[in-house]
Amino acid sequence: MTADVPTPTPPPQRGDAGLARRHATAAAAVIALTLGAVATKRILARLAPAPTVQQCHALVDRYVEQSLLQRDEKLRPEELASAVERARGTPDHEHDAEDCVHRLTRAQVECAVAAPNVDQLERCLQ
Repeated sequence: MTADVPTPTPPPQRGDAGLARRHATAAAAVIALTLGAVATKRILARLAPAPTVQQCHALVDRYVEQSLLQRDEKLRPEELASAVERARGTPDHEHDAEDCVHRLTRAQVECAVAAPNVDQLERCLQ
């Protein structure tokens, strides 16, 4: 018993200029649609309301808090509060909050601050 093996399609020949043109047009259309989707997402993000500095500081605090809890979920509330307070005074905290204001939307920040863990928080920021 022999299985039906499909025969491969031969490459276009010189006389197949119309076929080659159609393939090139289809490829150009796929590329144009992809670029359009990326551009649209960026434009919509720029038009969306920006978060406030306070919201961004709350986001960075929440990220620090959730990161610490992910590493050690037995941290006492006062240890957690102390660690977050220490992080607030670092240049990284200020830099991250400033980046947040310029790169994220208010909806992303609101989603991230409400997230129950680091994984969900990071998904909000994508």
